[in-house]
Order: sequence, then structure tokens, then C-alpha cells
Amino acid sequence: MGDPRHPASHNALPKDLAAQASELFGRETIVLWCEELLAGRADADDPAWPDIAWLGGTIGWADYWGRVWGARGLLHVGPPSHPAVVLDALSDVSWRVREMSLKVVRRHGLDDPDGIIDRLVDDPVERVRVQAWTTLGWHPDAYDGPHPGTGSMDITDREGSRP
Repeated sequence: MGDPRHPASHNALPKDLAAQASELFGRETIVLWCEELLAGRADADDPAWPDIAWLGGTIGWADYWGRVWGARGLLHVGPPSHPAVVLDALSDVSWRVREMSLKVVRRHGLDDPDGIIDRLVDDPVERVRVQAWTTLGWHPDAYDGPHPGTGSMDITDREGSRP
């Protein structure tokens, strides 16, 4: 049997990896780890936590990816124990973190008492704007085109997709 600290298959879907990690380490541990990653209090290579591969991540990528992987983990194993971590991440400097955090808010029905999502419909990055509209209940597939003011559905990745 392989080392339980590392996934047997790095090719598995992130949702399957997160589910397996929850079974192995306990859901509460994985949720806390994901919250720590998303909040920037843990790094992708932090030895106090499981291998980042359990969230579909890889060591050596830009720092914001740890926060993205934390949000993606919460998407699959949440809801978060501390929703404020997710709401705070809606203001992250990385659009990828904002976008994934919006998905977590929508999936788990998190309340947004301060109206942060309403402000994200004007985000400078189109993918964040579209995700904000979707989180608020507008579904692009139900219409003939993008929501007025969001422009084309195509996006230029300003942060780069790989390290």
C-alpha cells in the first residue's frame, strides 16, 4: 500500500481527490486546511498539512495558487466552518481566487451581508464578473449572449495559467 500522505493517483479529478482526502484525514481537517490555504495562513508546501496534491495542486506554482486550491477544496468538501474566510477572499488580489471563492459562495449558499458579490459584477476581470452574475442568479446559458456590460465571454488570462 502507498504512502497515505500522498494520493495514489495525481490524475484523479480534484473533487475525487478532495473526497478521498476527507475520508483519510477527516472532513474537518480538510476543511480547516482549505480555509488556512484560502486565507493565506498556510502554503502549498506546508509540512503541517497533507500533500497539496490532495487538492489537485503542485508545489512550485505562484503563491496565489495555494489560495485557489484552498477555495477549490472548499467547493468540493465544504461548506466552510468559517464562511468569513471565503467572503474575505472575494477581495483577493488574484482574480482566480475571487472567481473560485464565488463558486464556493454559490455552491454552499453562503450569505453575503455586506454586498461584496454585488460589487464584483464590476470586477476588471470578465470571468469574475460572469461568476458574480451567476452567483447572483443570472445564468449565461439561459440567454443568447453575455450579460450587458460584461462584453465577450472570451478572457485573456493576465496572471498566466502556469508558473
